[in-house]
Amino acid sequence: MIQKLKTYLLFGNTYCGIEHHGESTIEAILLEKKKDKLELSESLHADTIEAIADALPKKQHAFLVINNNEVLSKHIESTTQDSKQLLYNAFPSVSINEFYYEIHSTGNHHLIAICRKSYVDELIETYQKNNINSIGFSLGQSMNAVISNFIKDTSYSTSNALLTKENDCITNIDFKENIPEKSYDINGLEVKNTQLLAVAGALAYILKSQQTTTNFEETTFGLQKGFKEKRFFSQFFMFGIGCILTLLLVNFFVFNSYFQEVEIMKETSQVNVMQKDKLLQLKASTDEKQKTVDDILKNATSRSSYYIDHISTALPRTIQLAELTYQPVTKRIKKNVPVQLQKNTLLIAGISTDSDIFSNWIQILENMDWISKVTVVINGTTAKNVVDFSLKIQINNE
Repeated sequence: MIQKLKTYLLFGNTYCGIEHHGESTIEAILLEKKKDKLELSESLHADTIEAIADALPKKQHAFLVINNNEVLSKHIESTTQDSKQLLYNAFPSVSINEFYYEIHSTGNHHLIAICRKSYVDELIETYQKNNINSIGFSLGQSMNAVISNFIKDTSYSTSNALLTKENDCITNIDFKENIPEKSYDINGLEVKNTQLLAVAGALAYILKSQQTTTNFEETTFGLQKGFKEKRFFSQFFMFGIGCILTLLLVNFFVFNSYFQEVEIMKETSQVNVMQKDKLLQLKASTDEKQKTVDDILKNATSRSSYYIDHISTALPRTIQLAELTYQPVTKRIKKNVPVQLQKNTLLIAGISTDSDIFSNWIQILENMDWISKVTVVINGTTAKNVVDFSLKIQINNE
């Protein structure tokens, strides 16, 4: 459990393998660990490191497989297991101080790959500049040591080579270009031949298996140490910042709680001092307004009764009233908006069955001393001598 936690804190759940093959082709894959199972979550193809870096998550760790024209590979048969002797048998004139080498041996069959240190170091540095952390690398077809046993076929292909197996030993490697695309089952993962070595690279640091002989163990150790230090610093820094922010947040809430309580007590004290005077002022203001409203309503009721009484007294039997409105509303009533009235105005509507008597009644109204003007509107004739009318009576200023 502790080891799993350490691995998770170091690498997370995503592992990356990147292969350089051909002149400028780069294949990258992401393996995601879910409930102790691996899934091929993403595969990328590009011509530049920058393009691969842009497509991968920031600060992603990766295992590099260098399998391009900068790598020289040979497959030889020999009974010796001495790595230096095998190296010189394959490349008699190689300077071991200038080259990295890697040897994959199965029985008497040995695959030897070399590459200049300057090229590998520069490639790793370029990835570092693009925020891709290299935690290891492999040369040529050496990563077949990781995946060969997962493939049941007696022959299979990678991005640039055809390999033949016999009794679980790779007995022949034929380097070719433009190999047809084919997929293989790698322990439940369906992987294209162009991605085999990239997947093998990712599996190499998931399984933590070293099945080849190299002269760059110290370089690999340095890469992993540097990555662990960066990861630790990043995790510790984020954890430290999180702790500090949490403490500051707790301190702020505690201080703010006490400060708010003190402020509330101060405000309550001030309110209690002022509340009595304010309530008395409000009561006095309310009483005064209520008295004013009562006087207005009393006066308006008295006057409206007076006008209606005089109009009713003078109303002939041939006239029937349908509406009588005192000081009608001019606009629709809205919330928080003062009500607007047609002051000193009476609106009367009804019907008349005798035009002569109607005219006399209008004259009587005009002669009343409290009426200043009568405006008659004939709305229409519904039957013989039956007139639908409306009156607007202007009342003298009160």
